[in-house]
Amino acid sequence: MTDDNKAADPHQVEGLLKTKLYLPDSTPSHITRSRLNQLLERSLDARLTTVVAPPGFGKSTLVSSWIRQAGLKSGWVSLDARENHPLRFWRYLRGSVEQALHVNLGESGLGGFESAERLSAQLLHTLIELSRQGESLMLVLDDYHVIATESIHEALYDWLGKLPSTVHLTLISRHEIPIPLGALRANGRLNELSLSDLRFTDSEIDSYWHKQTGAPPDGMTLRHLVRNTEGWAAMLQLSALSYSAGQFGGVIKPLTGRNRHVADYLMEEVFNHIAEETKRFVLQTSILDRLCPSLCSAVMNEPDAGYRIQELVRRGLFLIPLDDEREWYRYHHLFADFLRVKLQDEEQAGIALLHNRAAAWYERHGFLEEAIDHALFAGDEHRAATWMQQHAHIWLKVRETVMLRRWLERLSTHTANEPGNLLLLLWIDLMDGQTELAEALLRKLNTALESMKAEPQASGFFRMREEVRIIENFHSVMSGNFDHALALIQEYGEREDLPDPETPLLLSLGLELNEGTVPFIRGNFGFNGRIDYAGSYHRAYGEFIEKNGLHESAYTSYQQTAMGEVCYLRNKLPLARSYAEEGLRLGRKFGTIGSYVPSVLLLSNILIAERRNHASLDVMEEAMRHLRNHHQQTSAWYSKLAASTVLRQLQLGNPLTAREWADEHKRMAAERTISRSALFPNDEDFVYIQILMGIGEWEEACERALDALTITETRGNRLSELQALLLLSEIYANRNNSIESGCMLLSAVRVGCQHGCIRPFLDAGPAVMERLVKYEAASSHTSVWSEQERGFIQMLGHHSENTVVGDAQAVALSSRGSMDVLTAREREVLILMAQGLSNKAIAAELVLTEGTVKLHLHRVYSKLQAQGRVQAIRIAENSGLLGKL
Repeated sequence: MTDDNKAADPHQVEGLLKTKLYLPDSTPSHITRSRLNQLLERSLDARLTTVVAPPGFGKSTLVSSWIRQAGLKSGWVSLDARENHPLRFWRYLRGSVEQALHVNLGESGLGGFESAERLSAQLLHTLIELSRQGESLMLVLDDYHVIATESIHEALYDWLGKLPSTVHLTLISRHEIPIPLGALRANGRLNELSLSDLRFTDSEIDSYWHKQTGAPPDGMTLRHLVRNTEGWAAMLQLSALSYSAGQFGGVIKPLTGRNRHVADYLMEEVFNHIAEETKRFVLQTSILDRLCPSLCSAVMNEPDAGYRIQELVRRGLFLIPLDDEREWYRYHHLFADFLRVKLQDEEQAGIALLHNRAAAWYERHGFLEEAIDHALFAGDEHRAATWMQQHAHIWLKVRETVMLRRWLERLSTHTANEPGNLLLLLWIDLMDGQTELAEALLRKLNTALESMKAEPQASGFFRMREEVRIIENFHSVMSGNFDHALALIQEYGEREDLPDPETPLLLSLGLELNEGTVPFIRGNFGFNGRIDYAGSYHRAYGEFIEKNGLHESAYTSYQQTAMGEVCYLRNKLPLARSYAEEGLRLGRKFGTIGSYVPSVLLLSNILIAERRNHASLDVMEEAMRHLRNHHQQTSAWYSKLAASTVLRQLQLGNPLTAREWADEHKRMAAERTISRSALFPNDEDFVYIQILMGIGEWEEACERALDALTITETRGNRLSELQALLLLSEIYANRNNSIESGCMLLSAVRVGCQHGCIRPFLDAGPAVMERLVKYEAASSHTSVWSEQERGFIQMLGHHSENTVVGDAQAVALSSRGSMDVLTAREREVLILMAQGLSNKAIAAELVLTEGTVKLHLHRVYSKLQAQGRVQAIRIAENSGLLGKL
C-alpha cells in the first residue's frame, strides 16, 4: 500500500474524519498513576465526569489510558472549532457511538433533512436500547473548551439528564465546563478531576524520571523537579528530554508565566539541540493539525520527508498517534503552539507556500474542508472560493451552513462580493430561514450580475444569470410571496433560451428541497399548506417541465409529489395516483428522499381510499425495506413511514403495536430539547393523536389536538389547521360534546371551502358527513353557513356518495373512449412518447417539426384528460390502451 492510499484510509465515516474518533494510545513516556485511575473508576457510578486543567497536564492521555486498561467499551471525539455547529457536533457524537458499537446508525444527513434536535433524540434512543443489554459505554468529548455555542451546551445538558445509567459521559477541557453541574454534584452523579488532582506527586515524579532517564533522580534533582515543575507533566517531559540530550544541569527555572516559560524552555532545552533537518521538518509541518508521511512530504516538497515522523516518535518529541495503523499523528498542542510562533518569526515569507502545498494535497485526497482552510491561510482566496462553489452542494445538502458562512466571512470584501460567493451566501441565508438578509443579498447579486454583461462569455454571465433566476424564485417561495413566485415560474416557462441541461447549476447538483414535511405541500414549497397556491405554482412548474422535456430530473420528483398531494386533497384520485407513482419512481431513481417518502405515503392514502388496506401497508413496508437497504433506518423519513405503518396496523385490528409506538412517541416528544421543533406539529404528531383515539385515550388525544391547533393557527398553516380541526370535531363528538364538535366542524368547513380541500373530510369517515348534514339542517334558518359553505357541504355529500372504485372505472372508460377518437398520427406520437423518445426524436422519426409534435401531444393530453406526458402514458398503461396500438 502506498503512502497516498494509506493517507486516504481515514477519510470519512459518513462524512466524518476517523482520526477525530480515535481513542488516543499511551505514549512511551506514560506511567500508570494508580490514584488517578481510582478517581476515574468513580466515573462508572456517575452520569458525568469532568477532567479540567490547563494544557500539558496529561488529561487526554490519562483518560484514554484508563479506558484501555479497564477494557471499557467507549466512544471518543477529539473536538475542534468546526464542531460549534450543533448538527456537526451531534454527528460526531453519533460517529463515536458507531465506532464503539461497530454499527451503522444511519445516513440521514446524506439522504435528506436532519436536525441536531432529532439526531440527538435518535442517538439517545439508541443508547437506551443498548442499556437493556446491561453493558456500560463511556463517551468522551475531548477539548470541550473549543465549544462556544450556547445551544450545544444547553442541548447536551438536557440530553445528559436522560442518559440511561449504563452510559457515562466524560468531558475533557482546559476551562470550567459551561453547563449547570450543581444538581449532579448534589446527587452524587458528578465525578470531577481538577488541576490539583492531575499534578504529579513527588513519588510520581520520581517514577516518571526513572522511566524516562533510566535512573532515579538524586535528592537535589527531585527537589528541583517538585518545586519548579509544580507537577506539570509537560515540564517533566521537557526536563527528561533535556537530561537525555545531556543538556540538563540539575537546575530548572521556576515555573512563572507558564506560556512564555514553556516557549522559552522548548527553545533553549529541546529545539536548539535537535538536528537542523529535524528542526526544519517540525517547523514546516507545524501548520498541519494532523500529519501523515505523504502529507508531510508534499508540504516540504521532499519525497522522503515523511520518514522523520518515526524519528520524532522514537525520541518522544510530543507526537501523538491518531490511528491504530500509526499513519496519522498530531503534535501536542503546546509543542504545536510553540512551533507556529517560531515559524511565524523566522519563516513568515514562506508560510503561504506551505499552506498552499497542504491545500493541494488535501484537495487531491478528498479532504475538502481542510483544503479550503489551508487555501484561506495561504491567502489564496480565489482557490478557496472556487472550491467552496464547486462543492457547496455537499455541505448545503446536509445543512452545514455554519462552516460555509465562517469561510465566506474570512474572505476580503472584494472577493466576498463576487457573484459566485454572493450566490452561495444567499443559499445559506435561505436555508437558515433568514429571508430578510437574503432579500438584501439578492439585490446585491443582481447588481453584480449587471456588471458581468460587459464580458458575458469570460465572466460566466449566462450561467450566473440562471443561478440568480433560480434563487430569486426560491426566495419568493420561501418568503411566502406567492404572486411573485408564480409570475417568475410562469416567466421561466415561457422562455426559449434555457441553458444546456449539462450546465452545472448549483440546484441541479442535489440540494434537498423538503425541510422535513409530509405532505410535502405542508412546507415551504406548498406555501405552508395553502393548497390553492401550491396547485397553481406546481401546475406552472409542470408546464415548464413539459415544455422543456425535463421529465427525468431529480427536481421533477418534487413537482410530481406536490401535484399528487393537491389532486388527492381535491379528491381527483386517478390523477393523484399517476403523480404519486411518478414522484415515487423519480424519488427512488435520484435519491430525493424528500419526495420519495411523501409519494409513498400519498400512494398509501390513495390505496386506503380505494379500500385496499393491505396493499397500502405493503407499499409502506416496501419503502421501509428500501430505506433500510440504504442505511436510513434512523432517519426522520423512516420514522414517518413507521408511524403511518403502525396506524394502518391499528386500523387492521392490531392495537398492541400502536400502543407501544404511542408510548415511544410520547417519550421522544418529551426529549425535544430546549423548545419545540420548528416543524411541530408534524405528521407523526397527528398520527399520535389518531392512535390515541384508536386505543381509547381520548383525554390525551384532546390535549394534543388542541395543542396542535394552537400552533397551526399561530403559524397560519391551513392544511395542518384543517387536520387538527377535524380530529377535534371527532374527539368532542365521542365525548358527547356536540356544541364543541359542531364548532370545530364549522371551522373545518370554512378552511376546506376556502382552499377546495375535500379529501380530509372523506378520510375522516361517514360520521363526519352525518354530523355535517345534521348541523347544516339544524342551522338552516340562521346565517351560520354562507352560501359558498353550503355549496361546499353539498359537494362533499356528492363526493361521498360516489365510490372510489366507480370513479376509477369511469376514468378508465373515459380514456378508452378518448382513445377511439385519437387520429392515426396522434397514436403514432403516443407510441413513440411511451417508448421514451424526446420531442426532437419523435419529430425526426416521423419527419415532423418539433412544433407539430407539441401540437399533437397537447391534443393527446386533452383527449386522455392528462396533465402531461407522464400522466398520458400512465393513463394509457393503467387502462390497457397501449396494448391496442
